[in-house]
Amino acid sequence: MLYGIATFGAALYIQQAVSRAAEDGARAAPLLPPLMLQNSQAAAVEQIKGAVRDSLAGSLIVPAAGNVMPAARRSWIASHVTVTVVAAGALVTVTVSYPYSLNRVLPSVPMFDASRWMPNTLTSRATAVLYS
Repeated sequence: MLYGIATFGAALYIQQAVSRAAEDGARAAPLLPPLMLQNSQAAAVEQIKGAVRDSLAGSLIVPAAGNVMPAARRSWIASHVTVTVVAAGALVTVTVSYPYSLNRVLPSVPMFDASRWMPNTLTSRATAVLYS
């Protein structure tokens, strides 16, 4: 029972970190006027993705092997976490997907296979309004 509680708590922590990162990306979007302009939208999208990665780098979601230095944390996040930014009209939506099955916080216990009842991917989405 304790294993189940600890596993669920760890997944809940990661889900909260992913949700906060999506919200941080959405909050950064209205601060980037180039997002409204078609020719400079790619740079603004990269800045939003950077805000999401910075938010995730400050949490405890990176495995120990990639958690040595801040640059290594950010590199692990950039290669494993999917960040999608969609700007449609006056709205921008930031979606963050974390591969939980690749980085389970607690090891599997033979009698309690958490992969059966825990999600493979943790996803969160946040939307913000762009002011013109």
